Amino acid sequence: MEFSNSDYGDVFADVYDKWYHDLDDVDEVVSFVSGFAGSGRVLELGVGTGRLAVPLADAGLEVVGIDNSALMLAELAPKIKPNHRLTTTRGHMVADMPDGPFAIVFLPYNTLFNLMSEAEQTECLRRAGERLAPNGVVIVDCFIPYEPKDMKMNKSVIRASDHDRVFATTTIHPDTQIIEGMFDEERSDGFACERYWEVRYANVDQVDSMATSAGLSLIERWSGYARTPLDESSSRHISVYGNAR
Repeated sequence: MEFSNSDYGDVFADVYDKWYHDLDDVDEVVSFVSGFAGSGRVLELGVGTGRLAVPLADAGLEVVGIDNSALMLAELAPKIKPNHRLTTTRGHMVADMPDGPFAIVFLPYNTLFNLMSEAEQTECLRRAGERLAPNGVVIVDCFIPYEPKDMKMNKSVIRASDHDRVFATTTIHPDTQIIEGMFDEERSDGFACERYWEVRYANVDQVDSMATSAGLSLIERWSGYARTPLDESSSRHISVYGNAR
């Protein structure tokens, strides 16, 4: 199988910490992950700038991170402290997935959707399951998609300050379940930048189906790391899978 690769990391490395630092309550993430990790190792796929890996290491966990973006990993490197048990490797998160065993294979927010086909997403889950220690788990964190019948496009200002504005254009392709997006930055210093991204979304049932095909079974599911129950208003799901017995 050939695996798709993305320039997402290189495109967003310089603004990732600024734009996405408040995506999660980090203390809740650390508590949730630590509860499953025990004294075991954590593998974070798409480790990026260490938004979560560094706090997990701060909590004393041993973390291995992989990312295909040299620029993202360069942003992470200065954050690693001498007492951290945090190592990183550059490579494709599926094709080059580090060997286990791991107590947790962690796919933070939408990491699974950065793989651009059902086959790749399923293979990622399969390889993750193969690397689990006994009683280990795969944690998958994804948004719950709104799925229109027809292609939809929208454009809006998502970030604005006295000096800068960022416009977001998003196009949804229901036939392929691919979302394309573009951030257009307009800055007062005259600098302009376009940042392209795309994901291949799946609904909750489809993620479960891929997990089952990968030999995993659902253990628990929440709408957030504080273990808020999932309901019709939920915009994301935190799904915990173990190897099927």
